Amino acid sequence: MKVLALSYLFPNHAQLDYGVFVLNRLMAVQKLCEVKVIAPLQSYPFRNFLRPKLAINRAIGSTENMGGLETWYPRFSVIPRYLKFYDAFSYYAAVKPVVSKMMQDGFTFDVIDAHWTYPDILAAYFLSQQYRKPFIVTVRGKEALYIGEHGGRKIILDWCLRRANAIITLSSELANLVAEIGVSRHKIQVVLNGVDDIKFHQIDRFEARLKLGLAQQKKLIISVGRLTEAKGHQHIIRSLSLLTNQTDVELHIIGGLNPETDYSTKLKAQVAALGLGNVFFHNGIQHEHLFYWYNAADLFCLATKGEGCPNVVLESLACGTPVVVTDVGAVSDMLSNGSDGYIINNLDQLPIRIADALEVVWDRERIAFKAQSRNWSVCAEEVIAVYKKVIAVYNQSVGSDIF
Repeated sequence: MKVLALSYLFPNHAQLDYGVFVLNRLMAVQKLCEVKVIAPLQSYPFRNFLRPKLAINRAIGSTENMGGLETWYPRFSVIPRYLKFYDAFSYYAAVKPVVSKMMQDGFTFDVIDAHWTYPDILAAYFLSQQYRKPFIVTVRGKEALYIGEHGGRKIILDWCLRRANAIITLSSELANLVAEIGVSRHKIQVVLNGVDDIKFHQIDRFEARLKLGLAQQKKLIISVGRLTEAKGHQHIIRSLSLLTNQTDVELHIIGGLNPETDYSTKLKAQVAALGLGNVFFHNGIQHEHLFYWYNAADLFCLATKGEGCPNVVLESLACGTPVVVTDVGAVSDMLSNGSDGYIINNLDQLPIRIADALEVVWDRERIAFKAQSRNWSVCAEEVIAVYKKVIAVYNQSVGSDIF
């Protein structure tokens, strides 16, 4: 089986952790299929001057090998913040000649796999019509559905979603939201993310802390995610200030800058206002080094507004570290409340549950064993089953519904 993958979110040699969950899934799929990836990069005038810290490295070539995957990086033009409906057409214009080149070189793909909704989905639809191949799209979070928008981007997205041959969602919650758009239920398949059980496994906490230079006697909480308001780091900081034994606890927040706004200034101002000397920010931590942080921690916290299937939770659990996390996306499918940590339904519960979790003696070996059973190979097998069903039905009756 040959798979053409489109992904606006995908790593490159300048941004190794950008969309790493897409790379992990496709690397697992590649073990059973032939996969080629097109990962277009944004381009607009004066990009390197307007956002020097966030500019894509000019050294990125038109093709790279990422994790054994042949990956193409055409550029598509955008107008920052404005005319977002234009992005989808520009994206398609960048992708089309690459696909033509692949076809000329003998890559006659069987299915188109779009890994983000917008702007990927319009290109996936157009290519499906041009080459008469089925296309699927993965919905990875609420933000991918642009709920509440009413402009051109939302119109294009919803129209294409209803015409996809299949839609993979990372949680039942997202499946329900996609169905509300008018997508037939039998087109929607829930497939949870996997975890890299080679990278993320349990080691001794003393060893992990020694590696990172962290205090052995402290209770350590970590939170991983971009420094945005939606990720909820501010709620964890507030909760820390409410702990009765806060001087015995350290909070380590690991996350990079958000491409749109730098929320770190507000977080650091909050820390200063609360007079907390036990909150630490870490930027530029490579994904594979998170393994030590998870193992060093007594507790992982995520107070996010919305997620699909948060890989950071799976990674923490695979290292045997319990979690306190808001009830979003696939969280309730990923962990047992009270056994692997705590799921909270409102943020008022956060400081209470953090305090409780720090007092429990968790069975970290059991937590790790359970989480590692959901690895990327399991995820890939479920995705490939969707491919096969889509292709079989499409070939029988082009354009028909599936499942």
